Amino acid sequence: MKKIAILLALIGFVFSCSEEQAHAPTLSDNVPPSIISNVELTPVYGGFDITYDLPNDEDLLYVKAVYTASNGDEAEVKSSSFSNSIKISGFGNTQEKTIKLYAADRSENLSEVVEVKGAPLTPPVFLIQETMEINADYGGAKYTWRNEQNVPVAIEFLTTDASNEIEVVDVKYTEQTEGKSSLRGYETVPRFFAAVIRDRYDNYSDTIYADTSDRLLTPLLEERLDKTLFKKMVFDNDDDWGRWGGNFRNLYDDDSSENSFAHTQGDGPLPSILSIDLGRVLTLSRFNVLQRGTEVNRHWAFSHGNPKRYSVYGSKELPPVGGDLSEWILLRECEAVKPSGLPIGQASDEDLNHFDAGDEFSFDEAVEIRYFRLVVHQTWDGAGFVNLGELTFWGSYL
Repeated sequence: MKKIAILLALIGFVFSCSEEQAHAPTLSDNVPPSIISNVELTPVYGGFDITYDLPNDEDLLYVKAVYTASNGDEAEVKSSSFSNSIKISGFGNTQEKTIKLYAADRSENLSEVVEVKGAPLTPPVFLIQETMEINADYGGAKYTWRNEQNVPVAIEFLTTDASNEIEVVDVKYTEQTEGKSSLRGYETVPRFFAAVIRDRYDNYSDTIYADTSDRLLTPLLEERLDKTLFKKMVFDNDDDWGRWGGNFRNLYDDDSSENSFAHTQGDGPLPSILSIDLGRVLTLSRFNVLQRGTEVNRHWAFSHGNPKRYSVYGSKELPPVGGDLSEWILLRECEAVKPSGLPIGQASDEDLNHFDAGDEFSFDEAVEIRYFRLVVHQTWDGAGFVNLGELTFWGSYL
C-alpha cells in the first residue's frame, strides 16, 4: 500500500508540473519585439482604419493601439499577429487624435512606440442627425432618418410635459439603414418635438428640432376609432376568418392574448380578404396590425401565417356584394417589417419589440371612407392560411 501511495503522489506531481507548463508562456524572455512599420492611417466615420507591416519576431502575439477616448479615458484596441490591421471607433468629434501603436510578444514585452496622428471623419451620430426630419403627423410628430453606416444607436424622442419642460418620452434602439418613428396622442396645439441620437460610446448628437421658424409643430387632428362601432362584413370574395379556433370579432376586441385571433382555413390560394364596417364616415389617418401571438408566445413572431405583404382598400359608400376590388379605393400597399432581416426562427431584440408594437401604416392623403378591406398577398412563412391578432385604427370622424 505504501508503494502505491508513493506512486500516486509521483503521478500527481508530474501532472501538476505539466499543467503549469501548459499555462506558462511558450517562450519567456525580456527581449521586446521590433516595431511595426509602414503604418498607414485611414480616417473613417468616427475613427480610423490602420494597416501596417508586422515585425518578424517569432514570438509576436498582438499589436495594440492606445489612445484617449472621447470621455477622456485611456482606451486600447488589440489585433492578433495573424492580422496586419486594426480598427478604432467611437470618437465623438473630428479633432486631431494621437494613436500609439505597440507590438507585443508572448512574454508581454512591448516594442518601442510608433505614433501616428490624424482626424477622424464625422461621427455617425452627426451623420444621422443631418438626415433626420421631424414633421407634423396625426396626433403628434413623425421622425424619419437614415443610418448609412448601420451603427447601433439609441434615438431619444422628446416633447414638452405639462410644465412645458422638454422630456424624453420614448427611446428607440436601432441599427437599420432606414428609420422612422412617431410620437402620438397629443392635442392639435403647437408644441416642441425634438430628438437626440446616442451611440454605444456615449457620443451625443445635437438636439434636433422641427425645421420651423419657432421649432413648433401642430399635430394633425386624429382619434382612436371606437371599436364598438365596428361590424363584420362579408363580400363574395372574402375568406372565412373564423377557422382553427379563430373568430372574426377577435380582430377588434382589444385583446391581444394568445387565444384572441382570426384565422382562415388555408385550403385556397391567396389573397385572403377581410372587410369591416368602421361604423361612421371618417378620414382614416393610420392603422396598426398585430400579428398572432403575445409577448409570452413569441415563437410565432414573423411566421405561422402572419401577414407580411398586403393591400388596404376603402370606400365611403357601400360597394356591390360581389367585392370586386376595382370598385374600391386602393388606400396603400403595405409590407410588414422585420428590422433585423434575420431568417424565420431567429429574432433580435429590436424584432421582438417591433412584434409587440405591431406594424403601423399611415396615409399621406386624407380619404373619406367608412368601409375597410385588408387583402393579404403573402405570409411570413409562405403558409396558405392567414392569422392575425388585432386591428386598430385612428382618424377623424366627419
